[in-house]
Amino acid sequence: MSERKGFWDNFTLKMIAVIAMLIDHIGYIFINSGTNQYLIFRGIGRVAFPIFCFLIVEGFHHTKSPINYLARLLVFAVISEVPFDLAFFNTVYNPNNQNVFLTLAIGLACLFCLEENRTNRLYSIPFVILFALAYFIHCDYGVGGVLLICMFYITEQFREKFLIQLILSGLIFYLFFGIAELPGLIAILLIHFYNGKRGNNKMQWFFYTFYPLHLLILHFIYMRV
Repeated sequence: MSERKGFWDNFTLKMIAVIAMLIDHIGYIFINSGTNQYLIFRGIGRVAFPIFCFLIVEGFHHTKSPINYLARLLVFAVISEVPFDLAFFNTVYNPNNQNVFLTLAIGLACLFCLEENRTNRLYSIPFVILFALAYFIHCDYGVGGVLLICMFYITEQFREKFLIQLILSGLIFYLFFGIAELPGLIAILLIHFYNGKRGNNKMQWFFYTFYPLHLLILHFIYMRV
């Protein structure tokens, strides 16, 4: 993928997503729903997931081994499940909801199917199966989340991709998650100013470990206040 003109690199975009996610989770765990402060925190948090979806596509294009990339996501999906359930459901395991790493892993697997489907139409079968899997296991953001990842991949070569991604993201947000997710459209603007550069590549594991660690920390703080 060629570099583009923009304000921030891959590292900065990840940091924006991580900070937005942290604000979102603080709002969800500590602030009473229905208050203006709650709506502000959750609104800021809507920016995080679309950026992570976009970065999955970027990672797919740049990784030396899609299998190893998928394996890392799956490993952290397992590691993150207990922190996820503790933080959001106050239980060690909730079978009705799975954490976002699993959504990202399924989305990455779908990208592999889309890539291979160009030369082998049989990959349409696992592609459909993966969408069904996202639905039945109730991973975070579910089918809509996986579709958002695929949307970034499919539209990346379009000449007017900013406008197309803005419209399609808005439709996905509204149809799958409701009007409360629409502030996530700000992420499309942030992505538009991504310069295509990698940036600081020494903190890869920070972004993997931050998710389960911050959920555990927030849970333990909540239990003590």
